[in-house]
Amino acid sequence: MKCQTCGNDNAEDARFCTGCGASLSAPTANRMKERLRDKSRDGLIYALNSVGVKAEMAEPGRAEEKVEDSWYQRSLGVIDILEGSIRWINILKKDGSNNSPPRWWVVLGIPDERPVSTRQQTKIKTVRKKTFPLFGKVVDVIWKGYDGDTGLVNTLSKDVPTKTLAKRIGNLEVKSQANGFQGWTLTVDRRFSPTSQDWETVEKIAGYILSSPRSL
Repeated sequence: MKCQTCGNDNAEDARFCTGCGASLSAPTANRMKERLRDKSRDGLIYALNSVGVKAEMAEPGRAEEKVEDSWYQRSLGVIDILEGSIRWINILKKDGSNNSPPRWWVVLGIPDERPVSTRQQTKIKTVRKKTFPLFGKVVDVIWKGYDGDTGLVNTLSKDVPTKTLAKRIGNLEVKSQANGFQGWTLTVDRRFSPTSQDWETVEKIAGYILSSPRSL
């Protein structure tokens, strides 16, 4: 084990450096913490950059970590997107228990300079129709919910690439946001590694949202 203070090589089970006497337990604890850390954010950043999307890890403590964060979830941190309509991603996790496995949500932030209604939140989501309930093959996807006269339910229900995306990666949900963050969120109900086609589709959805009629 190499001492982080003086660089001396020590036995793997050494508690203190034989060269300078510094404690070796803290670096070991840090390495263990890093080994156990959920690396979903790291994986998504790698996947995005691999398909040409410029993505960077944001510093911890960003306000976006609280967007769509419920009491049973925790944020794994924010990813900054440097180009396009989607400008950040927040990955949320519900830790597993003896009775249920862990779950993840990927929240994509779409800033909007136009005012967003504070009277009633626009909230729509996909409904995936299957050949058999629960375990059947997804054969169609439609959108339902309150779209605030934006026409998004109709627009997205007819869009073939959006249907294909939801069939492949999971349910999608669009919400307007007016508290703290002004704009919209597009949430995927599980982790995914986007292809270039996937990202083109989510940017297309963002374009539909930003160009939709607005009623305050």
